[in-house]
Formats: sequence, structure tokens, C-alpha cells
Amino acid sequence: MKYNTLKNNSFLIISLILIIIMYYLITQLIFPMFSVNKMNFSIIDIIYVYVFSIISYILSNKNKLTSYFFIIVAVFSFFTIEPLGMTIEAKPLFFTDMPDMYPSLIEVLPLYMQIITITATTLYFGLLLAYALYFIYGLYKMYKTNIKKAVVMTIVVIFVTYISFFRPVKINSIYADYNDIANKYGIINTISYRISYDKSVEARDNKESVKEALKLLTDIQNKRDISNLILPYDTDKKRNVFVIFMESFYDYEHFLPLIDKDPFPKEYREWASNSTRVGPNDSYGSLFARTSGLIASSPLFPKKQKTPIYTALPYIMKDNGYHTIALEESGVTYYLDALLPNIGMEEVVFSLGLTNIKNYIKTNNYDKPIFLAGFTFMGHAGSHVENDLNVYDNNKRLMDKISKKDIPVLIETMENSALAAKDIIDTRDTILEKYPDAIIIFKHDHLYPYLKTIIENSSIDNNIKEDFFNDNTISPMLIWNGTNGAYRFEEDGFPPENIPMFVAVNTKANYTNSIISLLYKDKIDNIIRYYNAFYTNDNGSIKKIEVKKDSTSYIVNHAQKILSEDILRGKKYIYTYINNDK
Repeated sequence: MKYNTLKNNSFLIISLILIIIMYYLITQLIFPMFSVNKMNFSIIDIIYVYVFSIISYILSNKNKLTSYFFIIVAVFSFFTIEPLGMTIEAKPLFFTDMPDMYPSLIEVLPLYMQIITITATTLYFGLLLAYALYFIYGLYKMYKTNIKKAVVMTIVVIFVTYISFFRPVKINSIYADYNDIANKYGIINTISYRISYDKSVEARDNKESVKEALKLLTDIQNKRDISNLILPYDTDKKRNVFVIFMESFYDYEHFLPLIDKDPFPKEYREWASNSTRVGPNDSYGSLFARTSGLIASSPLFPKKQKTPIYTALPYIMKDNGYHTIALEESGVTYYLDALLPNIGMEEVVFSLGLTNIKNYIKTNNYDKPIFLAGFTFMGHAGSHVENDLNVYDNNKRLMDKISKKDIPVLIETMENSALAAKDIIDTRDTILEKYPDAIIIFKHDHLYPYLKTIIENSSIDNNIKEDFFNDNTISPMLIWNGTNGAYRFEEDGFPPENIPMFVAVNTKANYTNSIISLLYKDKIDNIIRYYNAFYTNDNGSIKKIEVKKDSTSYIVNHAQKILSEDILRGKKYIYTYINNDK
């Protein structure tokens, strides 16, 4: 009797053991081996998946093979894909993210990683959909044999689904730190949190909201003082302009006390120490560096552009008599083959190859002054090249504090950045040799995705760690002002979205009522804004702060999000109210 009872209920016991083992192996052992964020062990996650497995067991008519396979799919889905999403994209992944993720990742990955990525995500969402349809079919069969049981199970499924994923969550912050949420409330709870958070910060770009946003931003534009943007420089000529975005660039300044032989060039360190510092972006940072620096838009993924954005910076420069050029060391990503021409780039080159921007500048001549936007690729995973920096042997004090499993990744990204820093100096010198009056800007995009986890896993002194983790202006924005040399603004935290206006002002371009002027991040109530976040300058330290949704700074920022949505993802209602004269 006891044996039969145990046998009949073996699934309930074995499934729980299987879930716990798989959950522990993935989140506590395997992920840290690959520098992926290690999540706190969560009983809530285990309970969720256990409840899902029991439901699958009942709906499959107690088919153990189907139910065990469902457990594997569920564990893989929630505890592998979602933590990877939070590590790389800074958010849990939804099916709706796939159209954005594929063009952002696939084309820059080697073939084997393309196969793995496509296979994994297809299996992830495909199997979840297959199981959903299978369980609906199970309910349908149950209704034909036992209506009462079927009604009860329907209510249970709806209730569990609602509680697990769709229940409203009170949002107490204008920011979303999904790693923190996962560590406090479990990985699965980040899904319902993201749904509620996305709704709370949604910027709806209908015709009326665009009109209201435009009115507010035009009023602000008309009262703006741009004197802080003007470079001191004496010339009547049109100045050539170069804006170069650096892939995954970071100069390890926070860790200099542990570095014995600095692999970064001395010239770079001198320039960086005399430069304004700015913060990196999370998720799609490579794309957002370009869209903020060329369009001034809020961080969002643009649809594939079919119509021009006439008042983006390249179009303004083109109208100002410049030849506009986009140089991409990597292949086509993020639909840039459609975006770049539609924001005014006349000459677009992809797959230029590592460190070749300077060579292109050196070997090509133009009759007009040029505006050139470049994007490097040295910092990207897999772009490592042989070198003689010998970072590991030359910096044993630092390396001894890094977890052994993380050392190869740290060496790669550290050497990549050091080589990129050398290329920054070489590119600057190449430009100045040909265009001595040039305005040159180098801007990083984001930190290497696994770097924070590597530092967290290390035994580096907590004071250094905290200085690194809490720094909201983690890298320099390098500006070279022709023959005057390095230039820095009066305070750190210069918004990357203000780069277009900075360029337009210093080339005497007509920017009035342009998208770059309307999206300019004015300092309001002494609050600095960039990448949809809010900061104050506390005695030279840029501190991230919460602001109320009825505050002026938040209202203005929300209006700019609406215009960004309209321009990059919407129907461009802005042209209904502003004549683009094209």
C-alpha cells in the first residue's frame, strides 16, 4: 500500500528534487563560470516552477515523460535565458524583444554563435508556445470527460498565470534594476515587474501627445542659453568634425592603484584626465551611443527607417555645406544600413575592419568640409588581436584578485581597451595632420557586458569596488579642439544627447526647431539628465536621484521620450506641426 502510494506520487517528489538540482547548478555554479550574474538562491523561483510542473502533470494526463521535459524547458527558459537577458540586455527577455535582439546581436556574432543564439531562442519561445497549445488541448479533452475538473483547472491555470506574470506590481522607482529585483524576489518575478514598469514609463506617441510635447519643448528651446556649448576658437573657416563611438571601451582608471604597468598610453591618460566624464548606457549601448550622438534621441530601438529624419545632425550638417560620412568597422547591425542614410549620411561604409577609420580618413580627400561619424569594433567579444601588452604578467597584483575563471575574459577586454586607447591617439593625430582645426570627439558606448560580474566575483578591496559600481560618470568623453588641444566642460555628466547640439553650435549650423534642439537635455532645477536618468552634482560627484513624475524635469524628459518614439518608431507626427522644408 505504502509502495503504491509512493509510486503514484513519485513525480511530485522527483520533480521537486530535479527542479532544485537544475536551478542550483545553473544559477549558482554554471553561470559564475561564464561571468554571468550570479543570482541569489530563491525559494520563490523553485515554488513557481514546481507549481507549473504539477499543472503540466495534470494537464498531460499524468504523462511523466512530457512533464519532466516541461520542467527542463521551464528551468532553461526562466533560469538560463532570463539571467542572460539581464546580464547582456539589462532586462528580462520577452518574445516582443526578438525583432530587436536579432539585428543587434546576430550579425556581429561568429557563425557558431549565430547558430547557438537562433537555436536557443527559437527553442525557448517555440517550446513554450508548443506547451501552451498542448495544455489548452489537455483542457479541451478534460472538458469532454469531466467538466467540473476542467473548470477548476481552468481557474487554477488562469490564477497561477496571472499571479506569476501579469499581476500589477507597485512601481516605487522611475528606474528598474532587474538584477536587484531578481535577487530580492526571484527571477520569475522580474517578468511581472517589467510588464508593470514598462506601462508606468510608457511614452505614447499619438498625434495629440506629440503636439503637446512639441509645444513644451519649443518653449524651452526659445529660452535656452547655449553659451556653455561654444568652443573658444578663432577661425572663419568651416571646421571639419569627427565623432567616433568606441565599442565597449573602458580605461580601468578605478583600478590604477592595483595596476603595476599601465597598458594604456601616457598620452591617452593625459587627455582623459583633462576631459569631461560621462556615464555608459545599458542594453543596446552601441546603438544608443549612435542615436544619442547623431539624433539626440532617448534610448530606444528604432524601427527600420523608410523615411528620412530630416533634422538629425547629419542632415543639418549636410545643409550647412558638409559632406557626411559614416564609417563602421563592423558589419551591418541594428538596421543601420537603413537608418544612417535616412538621417543624412551621404557616404556609408560597413565592415571597414579593426582600427581602419584612421586609414580611411588618411587616404580619402573631399572638396567640402566633412562631418564624419565612426564606430570602432575593437572592444567587442571576439575582436581580440595579438599584442605585446602582456597585461597578465605585468599586473599580477590586480590579476591575483580576479577569480581564475574570469581572468581570460578580463585580459581580453582590458587589452582590447588599451589597444583602442592607442588607436584613439593614432586616429586623433591622423586627423590633425590633415585637418588641424578639426573638432574631434571620442565617446564610449557601454561597459563590457560581463565586466561588472568579474569585478563582483573578485577579491578587490570593497572601497575600490564601490567606487567602480557607484560611478555614474565612469569614462571620459574625449574632445579635441583643433590647435587649442584637449577641451573639457565645466562639470562632469555632459549628456551624450547634447553632442549633436554641441556640434551644430560650433559649426554655425541652423538647428532651430530641429529634432536635436527639441531633444536637447537642458539642466532643469539643477538636475542633469541623460539616458532617461536624473542626476545632481554633489560637490563634483554626480549622484543618481529619484524625481517625482510631476516634477518639471520628469515632465520635460517624458515629452522628449514621446518625440523620440514618434521619430524613430512612430508615424512622425512631428512633421505635421514643423515644416521640414524638404
